[in-house]
Amino acid sequence: MTQPDQPVPTRQKSGLKHLLFMTLLGLLACSMLSNSAWAQNPTPKNLLTLYSLAKQNDPAFRAAASQLQADLETENQAFSALLPNINFGARIEKQDNTYDAFGMSIDASRNPGTYSLVLNQALFRPQAWETYKQSQLSGEVAKLSFQQAEQELVLRLTRAYFDLLTAQDDLASIRDQKTAITELLALAKANFEVGSATVTDQQEAQARFDLAVAQELAAQNQLAQRKLQLETIVGMPVEELATLAPTTQLKAPTPNTAEAWAEQARNNNLRAQQARLAKLIAKGESNKAKYGHLPTLDLTAQMVETEQQIFDGNSGRPFDLGVDSTTIGLVMNIPIFSGGGTQSQVRQQAALLEKAMNNVELASRNATQAAKSAFLGVQTSLAQVSALETALASSELALRSNKTAYEIGIRINVDVLNAQQQFNATQRDLSKAKYTSLINMLELQAVAGQLNAETVLQINQLLVQ
Repeated sequence: MTQPDQPVPTRQKSGLKHLLFMTLLGLLACSMLSNSAWAQNPTPKNLLTLYSLAKQNDPAFRAAASQLQADLETENQAFSALLPNINFGARIEKQDNTYDAFGMSIDASRNPGTYSLVLNQALFRPQAWETYKQSQLSGEVAKLSFQQAEQELVLRLTRAYFDLLTAQDDLASIRDQKTAITELLALAKANFEVGSATVTDQQEAQARFDLAVAQELAAQNQLAQRKLQLETIVGMPVEELATLAPTTQLKAPTPNTAEAWAEQARNNNLRAQQARLAKLIAKGESNKAKYGHLPTLDLTAQMVETEQQIFDGNSGRPFDLGVDSTTIGLVMNIPIFSGGGTQSQVRQQAALLEKAMNNVELASRNATQAAKSAFLGVQTSLAQVSALETALASSELALRSNKTAYEIGIRINVDVLNAQQQFNATQRDLSKAKYTSLINMLELQAVAGQLNAETVLQINQLLVQ
């Protein structure tokens, strides 16, 4: 016979609650330990992560974003001048008056109230329409200025990032050299004690060691300075960075001709685009000056309600009076003579338009020159990378040969030290040349108006954790 379910004893319930509580406490402790371990060993930050942080925390970029928001409001303000303008007015006052009539003096008081609703609508104001079109162009200029701020952020961040990597490489190279010198110093001391080496070998190694210590201190200070520069941009501490793999092969820019990049710069350079828009705005100012000779036409409508309560000073009885009036009309203003001011403004704006046209040509030439110069910098840095890769292989072979020759007594320790120094310097120069090549490529894309977040992603894919 099946027994009915028995209630769980109170002691057993208490045990289950205790077990559940301890389980939750254990999970919480594991989570805290995991967060603590992450804080002590943070994930290396790459260029893309720092770019996201910089967009949130860099004061210069945030100021540019606020400026864009403010500049875009200019179009709304200009458009408002084309819409109806409605104003409501009210006036309430108290008056004490004395009237003399038929030889009698009457004291009276008035409490007039006047309420008005006035509407004005511009019907023909060519200057207002031109201002609205200019505001649209100004909005495009503001957007280009913000894009330029984005490009400048990418360049500042990338330079600071690779400058920090360069400082890390310098310190690592000096420490590697210091380690090698330490080994040679110990070996020179041991050989001197057994009489197989002279005191000169020991002194030479000691001098190189002391110099390496001094260079290490300078490199540490340089690293701290570069780290501070990067942290200023991203707005938070930076502990570890993703680095460029030693086997990274850099590709030539596409297209690989200076003229092609110069043509892109003439068409897409942000400053050149701003100059072309500035010319259109200047043309609008010239049109507005000419419109100063034209009449203006406005529609006006007005509703006025006047309420009065008059008190007879003798009888004390109030009298209510009310007057309502509605007025609709057209207002035309025709400029006839302004003392020559309008003609002067026309000449002034014509000169400023000519200046804007020259600025367009100047911006185009500057963009072309900058693109060719940046392309030449990319080509030079890539050639330097190729040469240093060959030099590094030769330096590594020379270092091995000198170490082997020193072990068998053919070479002295100075030869090994020189070979080690040459190898470390070549290794450091190769990394720096790669960083310089990447920065030059970014500058080339910036001149051509192509530098954006997609470029940051492409560079970031070359970095390894």
